Amino acid sequence: MDETDYLYHYTNIETLALILKNRTIRFNSLDKVDDLQEQQTADVKNIGQFCYVSSWTDDSTESIPMWNMYASLNLGVRIKLCKNPFKIHNNTAEELSKVLNVKVNDESNGNGMKSIIPLAEMFEKGFYSIQALNGDLLHKVEYTDDPSKLYPRLLIEDGNQFTLLLGNLGKHKNLHWEFQKEWRYILNILPLNMNQPVQTMAQNFQLVANKIKLGKEKQPFPYYDIHISDEAFEKMEIVLSPRLSAGNRVIVQALIEKYNPTAIVKESSLSGLI
Repeated sequence: MDETDYLYHYTNIETLALILKNRTIRFNSLDKVDDLQEQQTADVKNIGQFCYVSSWTDDSTESIPMWNMYASLNLGVRIKLCKNPFKIHNNTAEELSKVLNVKVNDESNGNGMKSIIPLAEMFEKGFYSIQALNGDLLHKVEYTDDPSKLYPRLLIEDGNQFTLLLGNLGKHKNLHWEFQKEWRYILNILPLNMNQPVQTMAQNFQLVANKIKLGKEKQPFPYYDIHISDEAFEKMEIVLSPRLSAGNRVIVQALIEKYNPTAIVKESSLSGLI
């Protein structure tokens, strides 16, 4: 792979431990990120809670501000993974039959629709994410001072009908954050019981959409963890923070030896300089 095919994530040792043990990447909703401006729109309240993101950077050069803000110079790491490192699930008829308690054949299931979140899990836990099905997650953040992008209008009304443009969330940030050079994975996750007839589900989806429009719907969960593929996980690279102590170095090494012995570990290029 070319270097442009990789992204980097600064984090602390505790989060590294969870990533290694669970083989997952956590997506947090916009109402939990450090830029409070991101969850705000021009017309719909509380809608940022349905947009879940995982933030990365394409800057291969180590950043002192990024170390300080998201990992610390003393007890952090920078993780390098290929773009779109997520495990692809083949949703078989057998798996769907178990959760739906009805017989699903391969023909009606399209011979196994692929997704990064198992369809059976969506049915079982009562939520829906279009990006999990189409794989269109990764976006380069645009930095701007344009209020129409920082506070987008998401509601389009046509008589009694309306559309919510959730796809406009999470893609723009204020120029003050430009140093991050951020790329992010975005999942819009909506509460929806899909284990019902199509007509009933459409009606319920409209009810959910109306509650979201009025700012009265609640997110299905505060975060969501997506599994990393075996291939991407095994090729992970981990850079140790510039001032990592001997004790924390032992902890990181032990975590890697136990959970991902093929990962590459490197010293920081800033070691001894700051």
